[in-house]
Amino acid sequence: MKKITTIALLLILPGIAAFLFFNLWPIIYSIYLAFTNAQLGNFPIYNPESAAGPLEFVGLENFRWILGDEGFQEAFKWTWIFVFTSVTLKVLAGIFLSLLYNSKYVKGKMLYRSLLIIPWALPLLFSVTVWKFMFDPIFGPINQILKSLGVSPQSLPNWINDPLWAFIALNIIEVWLAYPFMITVITAALQSVPDTLVEAAIIDGANYWQRIRHVVLPIVGKPIAFATILTSAASFQYFMVPYIYNAGLFENRFLLLYGFRKAFGASPHYGRASAVMIIATLILAVYMYINVRITKLQEGAKG
Repeated sequence: MKKITTIALLLILPGIAAFLFFNLWPIIYSIYLAFTNAQLGNFPIYNPESAAGPLEFVGLENFRWILGDEGFQEAFKWTWIFVFTSVTLKVLAGIFLSLLYNSKYVKGKMLYRSLLIIPWALPLLFSVTVWKFMFDPIFGPINQILKSLGVSPQSLPNWINDPLWAFIALNIIEVWLAYPFMITVITAALQSVPDTLVEAAIIDGANYWQRIRHVVLPIVGKPIAFATILTSAASFQYFMVPYIYNAGLFENRFLLLYGFRKAFGASPHYGRASAVMIIATLILAVYMYINVRITKLQEGAKG
């Protein structure tokens, strides 16, 4: 038995080593950099001609600088605004499409099921590039449609360079990218609703919306809460879409993009960038913990 245990440990040792090297070590090293003055002039090799000075431990200086920076405060505010708006739209769209998809009056469900995975099947770079073209203020189909509806050229939204309209465009793109996940979770939950409860509500005189509100939604509440928490965490970590869409416009609108710019912008400062990522991770961890406790999802896991 001892020999078998030893052989098993030897077999899993390469996997453990690979995990520690490719996952745990970068995290530890990033935490270390957050407490140093790591910059382009002193990391990884010190350049005496650089004004950065040698690499040294600076304690909480990077965190103090980040928390006092107006760019970080702006990014923090707009990140949470985006979480609220995008998650609300994703949940509403997911519930609406799931109810529509599960209706007995809808025909061709197999076709819809095939179309459902399109956002998942397409590469993210391709999807965002297509959406960026669609929102192009001059040649994009969306503004062309608005123009055909009578909107004057001077009143057409600048979806790319105007902060408000570009923010709205990101919400639309995010709903399109996330609705397959929301529909998958909510549809699975809807199929677990007993028909007898719905039929009893019909006998009692409840209309369609009363049945949805008082019978269906309370039963599927936890799956919806689970999907909401996961998709809100994804919205908080929003990076690739605004980076491809217009990185310069959203530099101070999303935390991860703000941190990325600190590392690879005009004046790279790896210590401050690492501090941003640590702060974002801690905020997300607290947010997830609070939401799991409020929704009592852990009770379902224990049960």
